Amino acid sequence: MLMRDLERYRWIVSTGIVDVKKRVIIVLIFTFTLYSLLYIASTIPLSSEEADLLMKEAEEIFKQRFTIIDIFLNNFLISLIMLIPVAGPIVGGYIIFTTGRLLGALSVSTGFPPILLISLTIITIYGLIEFLAYGTAFTESILFTYSIFKKKTRIESRWLIISIAGTAILLLAAAALEYTLIQFFGQVYPGVEEFAARI
Repeated sequence: MLMRDLERYRWIVSTGIVDVKKRVIIVLIFTFTLYSLLYIASTIPLSSEEADLLMKEAEEIFKQRFTIIDIFLNNFLISLIMLIPVAGPIVGGYIIFTTGRLLGALSVSTGFPPILLISLTIITIYGLIEFLAYGTAFTESILFTYSIFKKKTRIESRWLIISIAGTAILLLAAAALEYTLIQFFGQVYPGVEEFAARI
């Protein structure tokens, strides 16, 4: 009985276009790639007009008070867009690139280099969790697209569901951590809450 249960579990997690080990490696590669795209976009010089426009758009966002659910839904929507076959990675890449441009504008306004702002999201963990979720979405989008061309969507659809569930869990955890950090620093260092929300 136990052996049959183990075999069933093994069948669930092992089937797909690629095995679990390769899948994890691809996720890590895409996570690093997305972080690289974010950094590159943040270092592209901005004209004064572009910087002003980006900061005005950002200020409208920063004025709002977000809950954990707000943060989660925003990031989960991005991940669902990334999961769309073919178009998802393109649109998702553009979203990350735009975020990097915004980070560049924030860097100009605060005087902090982009690499420091990005490092803060990694050190505080929530940004790393978010990008792992995005890396998972990117990976599944590409693998599912490949399965469409190979006419093996039935095999890969199981991993699509697993990826959506895993992405949701990761982003919910990241949202809770991000919100907690914003609230904590807002109480310990009055006035820093708005800055924390920007990164």
